[in-house]
Amino acid sequence: MSNATDDYSDLISRRQFVELTGVSGVAALAGCGANSSDSATESGDSSTTDGDDDSPTDSTGGTNVTDATLTGATNNGVPSNLHLNPMATQNYDWTAGNHLFERFAAYNFTTQEFEMAGLESWSFEGETVTLTLREGLTWDTGEPVTAGDVITQFRLMKKTEETLWDFAESVEEGEDDKTVVITLQEPSNPEIIKHTLANGDLRIHGYQPVFDEFLDQDAAAIQQFEWEEDIHGNGPFSLESKNDQAWTLSRNDSFHAAENINFSTYELLSRQDNTALQQGLMGGELDVVTSLFAPPTIVANFPDHVEEVTLPAKWGYGIVFNHDDPDFGKRPVRQAVAHIINRQQIADNAGPRTKNPAPKVTGIAPSDQESWLGDAYDSFESYGMDATQSEAAATLLRDAGYSKSDGTWRDEDGNTLGGSYVTPAGWTDWTTATNTVVDQLNSFGFDFEVNSLPNSDYFSTYINSDFTMGALYWMPGGARSAFPYFPLRWQLNIPDIDGGHNFADGEHTVPAMDGSGEMTLNPLEEISSVATMQDQAQVDEAIKRVAWHHNQNLPVLGLVEKLDQSWLTDAEWNVVSRSDDARGVKWPSHWLPKQGKLSATEQ
Repeated sequence: MSNATDDYSDLISRRQFVELTGVSGVAALAGCGANSSDSATESGDSSTTDGDDDSPTDSTGGTNVTDATLTGATNNGVPSNLHLNPMATQNYDWTAGNHLFERFAAYNFTTQEFEMAGLESWSFEGETVTLTLREGLTWDTGEPVTAGDVITQFRLMKKTEETLWDFAESVEEGEDDKTVVITLQEPSNPEIIKHTLANGDLRIHGYQPVFDEFLDQDAAAIQQFEWEEDIHGNGPFSLESKNDQAWTLSRNDSFHAAENINFSTYELLSRQDNTALQQGLMGGELDVVTSLFAPPTIVANFPDHVEEVTLPAKWGYGIVFNHDDPDFGKRPVRQAVAHIINRQQIADNAGPRTKNPAPKVTGIAPSDQESWLGDAYDSFESYGMDATQSEAAATLLRDAGYSKSDGTWRDEDGNTLGGSYVTPAGWTDWTTATNTVVDQLNSFGFDFEVNSLPNSDYFSTYINSDFTMGALYWMPGGARSAFPYFPLRWQLNIPDIDGGHNFADGEHTVPAMDGSGEMTLNPLEEISSVATMQDQAQVDEAIKRVAWHHNQNLPVLGLVEKLDQSWLTDAEWNVVSRSDDARGVKWPSHWLPKQGKLSATEQ
C-alpha cells in the first residue's frame, strides 16, 4: 500500500524523504511494486457536494449514525510510534492525517477539474490570490477555522521552503477572518498555484493554539515536532486512540459535511506489506485499502465484493542518463537507446493492467500528450513504441563513431558500450521492467548488467552521480503532473536526486520543429517562464517547444506510466456506482465518505 506520488512527501525533496524515512518509507513510496479544464474558475467555485437533502436526520439535524466501523489500513509504521504533524515528515502517518485534516482543494482525474474542499472559492488577479475558507469549516473543538490558522501554516511552510513560496511574497488576512490573501512575487499562472494548493495531501492543519509557538523558531523546531497530544483536526474524523495495532478514529460531528457520514468509526490497522493487505481484502478483514499494487493473479482471486478503482499516477518507470558519461552523455547514444526499447513490451511484462506505454517520448504524461501537442503531435519522434528499431539505432551509433564486433557495440578504443544499469531492489514490477529493458539492450549489442540496490543506496547513487544509466520515475507524480509545466521542468533538474543526472544548464540546439534547420532554446528558462504567463496561447507554445526539446535531446527517457490501484468493498457498505465522477479524486477511501458516497448499509 503506497500513496506513491500523491502524499505529503511530494512537498519535500526525495533526498530528505530518504534521510527521514529510511528504506521502508521509500519502498512504500515506490508503489508496491490534458490540459485540465478548471470548473473552479478564476472567480471561484463552491460546487463541492455537501450531501443529499433527503438524507435521514436525527433530532439535532444530523444523519442517523450507525454503530459501524469502516476498516482500512496503514503501512507507514506502527501507529503508537507515529504522529500527526504533517510538517514533521519523519514518522508522520499521512493515511491517518488525511482523515483528520481537510484539504484546500482536490483535483479530479476523471473530470480534469478542481473541486473545492476546505475552500469556498479561490480567485486570481494579477499578483493577488484570494482564498475564501468554507463557512462551517471548524476544528473538532467547535472553534471556526480562521484565516489566522491558515496564515500560521503558510508562514511555517515558508520556513520549510515549501513550493508555495516559490511564488508567494507574503500572506495576510483579507477582509474578514475567512479570507486569506497571498501576494505573489509577480503575476503567476493560476494553474500552477491551483496545483500547488491541491497537490497531494496538503491539508489545513495549522491550529493556532498548537502551531503559533513555532513562528519564532527555526525550521528544525516544526520539522521535529511530533504532534501526539491535544490533537485537533477539521476533517471528517477525530482521533480516538492509537496503539501498536491500529489508529481508531471517530466521526467528527463538527465537520462541515458531517451529514454525509453515517457511521461512527474509521479504523486503520497496521499492515506493513502487500501480502498482508491482499490477505485482508481476500478474507474480509479490510473494507478499504487506500493504495495497493495487486497483480492480475491476485485480483482474479479477490471475492466479488472487492472492487478496484484505478487512477492515473502521472508517474512511472523511465530511464535516467548520466549526462557527464562519455557515452550516454551523447545525444545519438541516448536516441539509439530510445529506438531499441520496446515500451509496449515493458508494459506487457511489468503489468498490463496497470501500465501504459508512452506513445511519444515528450516528457508529458501519456494520456495528456495529444491534447497538449495538438497538430504538432504527429511530428514528434515516437522512437517505436511497440517495436525495436534496430536499424535506426545502428545508424545513429555508427555515425557517432561506434562499431559492432563480436556481437557487441564498442567505442573507438574497443571499450564496450554499456555498464551497470541501476535499479531499486524490492520494487517487484520495476524489477520486471528493468530485466526487460536490459534484455532488449543486450540483445541489440549493448553490454549491461543489472545493479539492484537497496533504496538508500539507490537514491544516493543517483545523487552522487555514481552511475551510467538506470531506472528512475520520469515525472514528479500526482495531479500536478497533468500540467506539463511540472514534469517538463522536473526532468531538467530532477530535485529528487539533486540534479545528479547532470543535464547541462543553458542553451541547447536541436532540429527545428518544422523540419527545416535547427532551433536553439534554453529549455529550463522557457518552461520556467510558464509560471508567470497569463495567456493560454503563450503557455501552449512554450510547452510544445520544451516538449520538442525533450523529444529530441532526451534529458530522461519516459517509458511507461502506471495506474494506481485503490480498493473498496460493497458487502456491508454502500458504494457509489462505478460511473460516478467522485471516484476520480485520490484517494477514494478518503474522499468518498465525506461526499456521502461510501456509507454504511442500513441495518
